[in-house]
Amino acid sequence: MKLTELANRLALEYRGEEVEIHGVAPLESAGSGDLSFVAARKWLNATCRASALLVLPELAEEAAKVGVPLVLSATPALDAGRAALLLGGRELRVAGIHPSAVIDPTATLGPGVTIGPRAVIGAEVVIGADSTIHAGAVIHERCRIGARCVIHANAVIGSVGFGFEFAEGAHRRIPHLGIVHLEDEVEVGACTTIDRARFGETRVGSGTKIDNLVQIAHNVQIGRACVIVSQAGLAGSCRIEDGVVVAGQSGVVPHVTVGRGARIAASTGVAVDVPSGATWSGWWGEPHRENLAQINALRKLPEFMRTVREFMKRQESKE
Repeated sequence: MKLTELANRLALEYRGEEVEIHGVAPLESAGSGDLSFVAARKWLNATCRASALLVLPELAEEAAKVGVPLVLSATPALDAGRAALLLGGRELRVAGIHPSAVIDPTATLGPGVTIGPRAVIGAEVVIGADSTIHAGAVIHERCRIGARCVIHANAVIGSVGFGFEFAEGAHRRIPHLGIVHLEDEVEVGACTTIDRARFGETRVGSGTKIDNLVQIAHNVQIGRACVIVSQAGLAGSCRIEDGVVVAGQSGVVPHVTVGRGARIAASTGVAVDVPSGATWSGWWGEPHRENLAQINALRKLPEFMRTVREFMKRQESKE
């Protein structure tokens, strides 16, 4: 496709000479005929072999020095995906209900639902319109899946929570009688598990995106438009408010609230409530600036200790 036609179909501004585009590729591997994208200034330093670039408007002047045609986009990564589809790329999707899927007759499936191979849909489950359940995923009984949700391969929605009480010399399982409720346009990554509530609902708000290999425990409440990254763990009854980002390998202890729009850095342990809009990092979690100050101080500790030893030696020599 000619780049001018591609830009017009994306409704984006075009600058530079006409070129032919055959596909979309990452900047580091793009070559002749490829469209690539730049979403941050630092990537403009990379050697560019692409035939054209999608760039942020504020980077247009600097990007022009690269010497290739530009398409200006406020969301380059998103528009790169749209361009790839226009150029013939296909998303991962298997339409319809695979014959190997196991679906309880009491389940309710909305129009346009896709169920992949060997997926299991339990009794009284409700799945909203145009949702996709990929291969091997399990939706346990009575759970609610909204419209346009995507559940990736081998995810488990509604398994029994990890709840035990030590009594009479043994760990006794506590019944979990609640459900999981995913609102509209939630995406759940491969091999992620979301446990059913002890009572009531474990809830994930609309538009929230959950990565692969995430554990969400019973009665967790996640708000709208959150991002939960791979290997994060949310313990029972914690509350994640709207717009929160929880980065990879982070953990949130039970009954803690992470306020609206807060950001939890990778590998952070959260043991107390996090204020709205805050950025926390470190183990044990604390405000990011305080954590950086402590890390910086630790880095200076060897030099400080050498200075102290030298000072002590000078004092001893005076004696």
